[in-house]
Amino acid sequence: MPPRKTARRNNWTNRWTTRTYTHRRPTTSTTYPCNSPKFRTAREECQWRMGSYRNVYTQFTGAGTKTFFSPTNANKWMRYINSGAQVYKFNNKDFCRYFGRRWNNSSPRTAFRYLRQKYGTTIKDVTRGKGNCWLIATSRTPTARPFNNYPWK
Repeated sequence: MPPRKTARRNNWTNRWTTRTYTHRRPTTSTTYPCNSPKFRTAREECQWRMGSYRNVYTQFTGAGTKTFFSPTNANKWMRYINSGAQVYKFNNKDFCRYFGRRWNNSSPRTAFRYLRQKYGTTIKDVTRGKGNCWLIATSRTPTARPFNNYPWK
C-alpha cells in the first residue's frame, strides 16, 4: 500500500503542514497462504505426528522414576507413529474419567480389550506410561469425545 499524505494544521505556527504516513498491516495467521483450506490435511497431520512423537518422548524424560518402557517397547511405539498411528497420552485421572474408574489398578491388556471392544479396530495398543499416564495408539481418530477433542499442542 503506498504512503498516504494527510494535511494537518500545526497549532503552534498556525500553518498547514503535510505529513506522510505509512500504514503497515500486521501479519496475522490469516494472511499466510498455508492457512488456506488446501493445506488443512497436511497441517493437521504434522500437528498430530509431532504430538504423538512428543507423547512417546515424554516416557524417556519428565516426572516419575518408574518407567514402563523398554527399548523394544519404545521401538514398537515409534513404528506405530511411523506407520500412521496416532499416540494419545492421558494422565490416570483423565483416563479414569473418560473410560471408567475400574482402570486405577488394572493392567494395560485389560484396558486394551475394553477399548478395542468399545471403539473397534482403530485401537492398536494401550500401555501404561511414566508418571502414572496411559498411552493409546489408534490407526485413525476415533469419533468419541476423549479422542475427538484431544489437544495436540
